[in-house]
Amino acid sequence: MPRKLQSTRHSDAPASSEAPEVSAEERSSTKERILDSAEELFAQKGFDGARTRDIAARASVNISTLHFHWKSKEDLYTAVYQRQIARRAELAKEVIAVFMQANDAPDRWAAIAQAVVALLFHFFRRYPYAARLDSYRLLEEAAPHAALQQGQALLLSVAEQLRNFLPKDLAPTADVALNILSVNALLREYFAGPEVFGELLGEADRSRLEARLQQHVQQHVTRLFRMFESGPGHADPTVE
Repeated sequence: MPRKLQSTRHSDAPASSEAPEVSAEERSSTKERILDSAEELFAQKGFDGARTRDIAARASVNISTLHFHWKSKEDLYTAVYQRQIARRAELAKEVIAVFMQANDAPDRWAAIAQAVVALLFHFFRRYPYAARLDSYRLLEEAAPHAALQQGQALLLSVAEQLRNFLPKDLAPTADVALNILSVNALLREYFAGPEVFGELLGEADRSRLEARLQQHVQQHVTRLFRMFESGPGHADPTVE
């Protein structure tokens, strides 16, 4: 059964909450450093395993500074996920832009799929902890409900926007959202544990493994686009 978050508000919080004497610019930089450290440790150990004192040490700040910005570990965890959602929102804008800029050439779905998949792989390479954070969230169900709602709202918004580029009677928003989730699940599985993924597929070379996976995902996404355009039972199985 999923475990509920146990508050560290009293056990870990400093006795004094006075603000350190630093400038606004320094304070912003400190917050980002703490968020970076928290993101790394939550990705490595999950919510239960990551301690605020270890996060503070990784960020080279004292525990009172961490608790000045975030009163509890739950607050810090929420901030990490809100930043993740903001990053994914930027990714969504880039994906939508690909569709808006696409022309009506016969091979447009293959071209769109190539561009979109390239964006997805770039995202997970740029934010290497994103996949493991998601994996722990699914296992622990530790993300606060508000953060999950924001993620759900973003997913449905992207699905509805993508639906505008597809035949509306053949591509319900729910179907588009489900396919977004399926692609994300595959990439999460890989980027959360590429070594294990490589062992399962018998490929030790990381660059070859990633190229193989990227080609597979691109072909899969191309098929999905053509299936939506052709309608149920008339999917074009060919790929470029």
